[in-house]
Amino acid sequence: MTSKSDASEEPVIARDAAYYRAPAGLRDRVRASLAAQAAPQRESLRWRPLALAASFALVAVVSWNAALWHAGQGSEDALAEDAVAAHVRALMPGSHLTEVTSTDQHTVKPWFIGKIDLAPPVADFASSGFALEGGRLDYLAGRPAAALVYRHRAHVVTVFIAASTRGADASPTIATRKGYAVARWKHAGLDYEAVGDISTADMTILVELVRKGA
Repeated sequence: MTSKSDASEEPVIARDAAYYRAPAGLRDRVRASLAAQAAPQRESLRWRPLALAASFALVAVVSWNAALWHAGQGSEDALAEDAVAAHVRALMPGSHLTEVTSTDQHTVKPWFIGKIDLAPPVADFASSGFALEGGRLDYLAGRPAAALVYRHRAHVVTVFIAASTRGADASPTIATRKGYAVARWKHAGLDYEAVGDISTADMTILVELVRKGA
């Protein structure tokens, strides 16, 4: 037998629930809200190809500059290698260290006329420990160069002078390459490469003498 309390706990099903129609403007407001949320996404998608293109362009510019820098470094290293090779080759038996042998700058400098398209500055620094022995015509990186030969005690130093192909004046840099002191600088449209089996301190002295003489 079912009690009254049990009957009151049965679920109540609403069979005739009232139906309410949404206000006329609600649909438009919902659509406008959804469109506003989607707009930034469409804007982001529209600008994404441009951002990617700009990124690729930046990478290309950086890579190009790096390539130019490495190319410049490579050409300067090749020039130094040529200078060392030319210096060593001239010291080998049977080679000509000088083609014009003289301590007189007024004899050595005119000798280059008609042989090279530049007038190399020539000076004797015997009083400072670097005596001029003469000069010869040589080549660096396929370019003709005047090679001035100096004697420092028992050591020979060659100063190569060639017409500069690019770049403004540059201060001297001195380093050791294959056991030789190598100096490099640019001045007045000329490239200078000095090579000798001397200390970098002695090379510094000769470089300053040549620069003052020039």
